Amino acid sequence: MSRRILTVDDSPSMRMLLRAALTEQGFTVFEAEDGVDALEKLESLTPDLVITDINMPRMDGFGLIEALRSGALCA
Repeated sequence: MSRRILTVDDSPSMRMLLRAALTEQGFTVFEAEDGVDALEKLESLTPDLVITDINMPRMDGFGLIEALRSGALCA
């Protein structure tokens, strides 16, 4: 089973580069456009790793990291 990675970046070109590099190494890649989009996707995804940009609209990377660390999505 391949490892699942969620990439979070508001730049389509950066998401494309990350997807190309990571899938080439055998990872399954999911994408989100910002922190809010990532949190919405994390309601149904369980990635092994999250790679996030910091400077993004709506919710930046620091806000996303804080939400993840606080366990906001833990059942």
